[in-house]
Amino acid sequence: MKSKTRFKTTVGPLLDDNDVLVCNDKERGELLNEFFASVFTKKRQDDLPSIKKIFCGSNSEKLCSFVISPDLVKAKLVKLKMNKAPGVDLVGTRMLIELADEISYTVAELFNKSLCSGNVPQD
Repeated sequence: MKSKTRFKTTVGPLLDDNDVLVCNDKERGELLNEFFASVFTKKRQDDLPSIKKIFCGSNSEKLCSFVISPDLVKAKLVKLKMNKAPGVDLVGTRMLIELADEISYTVAELFNKSLCSGNVPQD
């Protein structure tokens, strides 16, 4: 029903910390930002895990250590939601689910070759 109506719901007026009614869009946005910033904790920057850089080019490190198995591909395919629209290739999720056994090996091989070569196909 909601998707069929043309009405947009917006954030109404808000009360700030001093019980003053805030109606201006910018002020409401800032008030909401302050609230959400106050309820989330910030992680310290020095606690972040280090990430190994991977360079592209002829001397690049390959991603061959990552191996995608046909079983992993099949497991992901069978968990696709049936009601999703097909992609640009027009292959529907029902077909992918029903052919998961048959295509999982080939799809895994394509992904692994892409990782090892360092190239991603255009399409």
